[in-house]
Amino acid sequence: MAELSPHSGIIKDGIHILPLRVYYEDTDAGGIVYYANYLKYMERGRSEMLTMLGIDQRKMLEFLKPDDIRFVVVRSEIDYVNSARLNDEITVHTKVAQLGRASLMMAQEVCRAGEMLAKGIVRVAALNAQDKPARLPNKIIQKFT
Repeated sequence: MAELSPHSGIIKDGIHILPLRVYYEDTDAGGIVYYANYLKYMERGRSEMLTMLGIDQRKMLEFLKPDDIRFVVVRSEIDYVNSARLNDEITVHTKVAQLGRASLMMAQEVCRAGEMLAKGIVRVAALNAQDKPARLPNKIIQKFT
C-alpha cells in the first residue's frame, strides 16, 4: 500500500483515503467514538479530497470569479456497523458516486484495518454568491472525472 500523508491522505483508484487517529475527545465515557463524530470524520475526508484535487474552497468563498461556488451538505445518510475506540487508527474512504449539474454525491466509509465501521452517502450542492443553486464549474467537473 502507498504511504499515507498525515495531512491530506492519498487518492488511489479514484478513492481518497484519509488516515486519522481516534482521540480522547472523540469518545464517550466508555472510550467508544460518539456517533456524531463519524460525520466529522467524513467531512474531513471530503475536504481533504477536494484539497488534493486542487479545489481551493477558501479561495472560492471570495467569489472573485463568476463561476465560483461554495459547497453545502443538503443530505446525509449513515449506517453504523461497528465501533471505533480510543487510539484506533482509522481511515476515511471517499469517492464521488454521482456527479450532477449542480450537486455531487459522495460515498464514504470509515474503516479500521480493513473492517468497515460506518458507511454513508452525502449529497453536496453548489451555491453561488447569492446562495442560489449553481452549476458545477467545468474546471471542478474535470477534476472529478
